[in-house]
Amino acid sequence: MNGYYKFLEQLIPATVNIHAMAKRDHPSTQLLGRERAGSGTLIDGDGHILTVGYVVLGAEELTVTLQQGEEASARVVYIDFESGLALLQADVAAVYHVPVSDSGGLKTGQMGLLLASTDGLERRVTEGVITAIEPFDAHWEYMLDRAILTTAENPGFGGGAFVTLNGVMTGVVSLNLDGPKDSSMIIPLDYFLRVRDEVLAHGCVRNRVPRAWIGVHPMPSPRGLIIFGVAENGPAHMAGVKPGDILISVYDQEVSDRVTLYQRLWEYQAGEEVVLIVLRKGRRHVLPIQSQDQAEFWG
Repeated sequence: MNGYYKFLEQLIPATVNIHAMAKRDHPSTQLLGRERAGSGTLIDGDGHILTVGYVVLGAEELTVTLQQGEEASARVVYIDFESGLALLQADVAAVYHVPVSDSGGLKTGQMGLLLASTDGLERRVTEGVITAIEPFDAHWEYMLDRAILTTAENPGFGGGAFVTLNGVMTGVVSLNLDGPKDSSMIIPLDYFLRVRDEVLAHGCVRNRVPRAWIGVHPMPSPRGLIIFGVAENGPAHMAGVKPGDILISVYDQEVSDRVTLYQRLWEYQAGEEVVLIVLRKGRRHVLPIQSQDQAEFWG
């Protein structure tokens, strides 16, 4: 047990509290509010912090607080809209940081820890079992081919670390699932580690072609794949897509579930036209949409 507490002594000081203030007119404020709190993890001695993208989206002010009480300003280095991860850099001397690794060695049934901040100084830890490592999709044009699901409940603000019992960070806490089996969804660090060198050097991934984004929120229903929301002033909204539309196809390719929709949509590059065929009040509508790079829309 003494070894266990020693182990946490190396992890907790590397967990930071993030306070973000988004731009007043940023489109994310309608969904997430302007003032946000999150958790993050120092991963090197240069003050780089991994967290989840929605915490810092559109931020014009960022402050991180270390567990010892030190406060520092931070900046967004990179947001990966495909995975949902974000990298920050803070003006701190990172005495403590957590080693990182991909999720290749993880297995179902393996124990792990979730670390999070609950305010500037308090840090909490929970433990749980990995229940699955599998694809995951959600309603904001988001899908991972590999996500970690665990019984561990997120003990604080989103964006904290998922850490193995060897003291290695392999993921970032993204969503509270509140399911009967799965409590939290973790984004594996694989998505960051593949591009880390390029991101640290340039703040972007130069060789990645942005995929089409149209700004719809689809949900399965007994009537089919229904669009229950659209991003205001996003491509779909500007093209006349309305909440309540039932999606029939992308061009002539039928879609009946989110996974198929995203696979069809991401065959196109950002900026290319995407044609949705929808059913609205019993009538068929053909809606050409000028897709966009999600990073450009969210700024």
